[in-house]
Amino acid sequence: MMAKSLNKLLIFTKSPVLGEVKTRLQPDYSVEQSLTIHKRLTLNTLELSKELTDFEIELCCTPDRNTLFFLDCENNFPITLNNQQGDDLGERMAFSFSVALQTHKKVVVIGTDCPDIDKDYITQAFDALNENDAVIGPAVDGGYVLLGLRKFSLDLFTNISWGSNKVFSQTEKVLKDLSWSYKELGIMHDLDRPEDLLRYKDLLNEIRGF
Repeated sequence: MMAKSLNKLLIFTKSPVLGEVKTRLQPDYSVEQSLTIHKRLTLNTLELSKELTDFEIELCCTPDRNTLFFLDCENNFPITLNNQQGDDLGERMAFSFSVALQTHKKVVVIGTDCPDIDKDYITQAFDALNENDAVIGPAVDGGYVLLGLRKFSLDLFTNISWGSNKVFSQTEKVLKDLSWSYKELGIMHDLDRPEDLLRYKDLLNEIRGF
């Protein structure tokens, strides 16, 4: 049996389709502005890949990796592209984790909606997996911005109220029910709603031209 590689970072994102991304920013911001924000958030997150040289990094795309934007990302960053597989977020994360954990000892997933995630936060997550079965980064809105696993259970992705303020608490309950050791990282802000955008002046300046 082939030895497992050490660390894999999965970055989940949506294809940049006008009217289908960052929809909770509307109507305060136009569909064009929302698309610009989505692309900028994705690029900002991918900038981390240039600093995280010890990790394999995969951009998990839905519904399709074969867009010009993603292909440009593949050319400009040290990442691989893959399509997400499954009907909802839980199924898609479960699939990606189950595949990645076959070849890697520690796997962490983040999205592209948390501008405050940096190299240190991700390094903390992988370090936590040296001592724990799981690591989780809570979001202010009741979700989570990061999940890391050293082993797999489908229970973590089943019967979770995705998109609600219960995602973190439901996931934490599953971890306790499994009797897994886990570490909770510092709480972070997601960028989902117009009021969230007020915290990020550089992103606001970027879309003022629309």
